[in-house]
Amino acid sequence: MTRPPSPAVVAAEALRGRYPSELERTWQPAGAPAVCIRALRHEDLALERRFIGELSPQTLYLRVQYSVTTASERDLERLLDLDYYDRLAIAGFVQEAAGESIVGVSRYARIDGTRRAECAIVVADGWQGRGLGTELMRTLATPAQNRAIDCLEGTTLAENARIAAWARRFGFSVRTEPNSGGLIVVRLDL
Repeated sequence: MTRPPSPAVVAAEALRGRYPSELERTWQPAGAPAVCIRALRHEDLALERRFIGELSPQTLYLRVQYSVTTASERDLERLLDLDYYDRLAIAGFVQEAAGESIVGVSRYARIDGTRRAECAIVVADGWQGRGLGTELMRTLATPAQNRAIDCLEGTTLAENARIAAWARRFGFSVRTEPNSGGLIVVRLDL
């Protein structure tokens, strides 16, 4: 006799592949335009390409941890290969004269076979220090928890003191990875 799947398995399968419209909202930062916060979709590819292309070389270096001037099409496809369960990305969008633009992205990708996920965040240079990163990470943490992820973790370079300080304020534990040349590991238990 075959057992029916557990309620947790049924709930997980209902979320996998379903766009999380319940995460869509508007955030109004002080002294700045309203930001639409929502999950990225594959059709956001051109916006993601432009967002990455407009990051300063320093911001891009601190995000990817090596020198690069642009993202390859393969990298962009990978960034937007989202199933909204094991891989999710939340972005902030603003309306500008030239149209809609991405101003920040937080994302996670589950580590296979675990309840942990690697996470990352990057905010456009002109939007840093306005609270957008906190809003994006807060918006990402809730669905992560609802998708059986107990821990978000990431790495940054030792020279990225700003993100390490932000991670501490947000509630991440922050430690230097031994024998790594100063690589910093951040971890948030959900």
